[in-house]
Amino acid sequence: MKNIFFYIIYLALVVNFVYADYDRKDDLQKQIEVYNYEIGYLNDLIKKNFNEINLQNQKLREINDNIILLSSLISNSNFPKGDFKEKLITTEADYIKYKGKIDKLKSDFRKKILWLYKNGTDYELEILFSSKSFNDFYTRLEYMNKISQIRKNDFFRINQEQSLIEEKQKILKMSKDEFDKYINEKKDDYRQITDEKNKIENIIRQRKDENENYIRQIGKMEYLITKRQNDMKMISEDFIYKTDSNITYKNISFDGLKGLLILPVQSLDIISDYGKSVDPSTRSVIYNNGVDVSIAKGSFVKNVADGYVEDIIYIPLYGTTVIINHNNNYRTIYSILKEINVSINEKVPAGKIIAKTGENLNGQSFHFELWRDTTPLDPKQWMKKGALVSAK
Repeated sequence: MKNIFFYIIYLALVVNFVYADYDRKDDLQKQIEVYNYEIGYLNDLIKKNFNEINLQNQKLREINDNIILLSSLISNSNFPKGDFKEKLITTEADYIKYKGKIDKLKSDFRKKILWLYKNGTDYELEILFSSKSFNDFYTRLEYMNKISQIRKNDFFRINQEQSLIEEKQKILKMSKDEFDKYINEKKDDYRQITDEKNKIENIIRQRKDENENYIRQIGKMEYLITKRQNDMKMISEDFIYKTDSNITYKNISFDGLKGLLILPVQSLDIISDYGKSVDPSTRSVIYNNGVDVSIAKGSFVKNVADGYVEDIIYIPLYGTTVIINHNNNYRTIYSILKEINVSINEKVPAGKIIAKTGENLNGQSFHFELWRDTTPLDPKQWMKKGALVSAK
């Protein structure tokens, strides 16, 4: 079981105390629910990106077809020489040659369409689901996808060949000036369509990178869900910790508040304690100027004593951070936050909700520090002691 604030003692309920419940199992379950929600959200983003990738790939195929067509026209950019009759004979021969090829493509394409019409759209599904095994199903699916792509390719080839002949027929009727202007226009079209291709390829690459990042995030969340589930199994008894949230120290100098401060969040589940410790993975000595606790994302964060907001900053690893200045050069630092509820220079009384908890590399958590001048202090020694009671 993770460390629990060692200063919690078994006390009878004291009269006039205001208590708030902290149920560790309940908090862990909330964290799991948050992760499951975020995994669902990321899966939706992955699906959205996947659909856009398919759409952009379709555009890319069409652009590539146009690039092939433009390349064919530009590569033959010399003005046709010889008299009109010779040019007409040559073009007519090309037209007959290409027309035979186009007619064959059209005929094959028409046969495929008629076959689909006669057999019905359910025929392909029937073929799929008559598979004897998953491998057989997968093989048939891959085959049918390839057939579908071949049909699309046939259609594009028909259009490409037809367009090439039509453009060549236009060229025959042009003067030299008209031809030069025409070729320059095609070159401009080629540059524009190449730029468009680069943009589409960048979009596809970005969406793929995003999906890879989302998949990594989901993997981490699934790991944290398993970890939280194991933590829940390690809790042998159902206990509720009664944390005293009664503020009894109005108009008292901060020097006199040791052992009286309310908890900034409703969690006693320490994941990184104050002081020196050894990182088990790197065996390096690390120092924590405060305390990190595990707590469900979106939990309330309270200011522990009267003061004013000195700064709101972003700190790597700790995220959005609020610094509150108290009297006699004391400061409290609240990190891993979202939905900040205060502004710089604002006076904030003890107990005011200043933000909600967020998450960092440790998962859903909260970081708290207490300083006097340039010296960090152990926050646990300044917090009120509460009571631990059985939920049974």
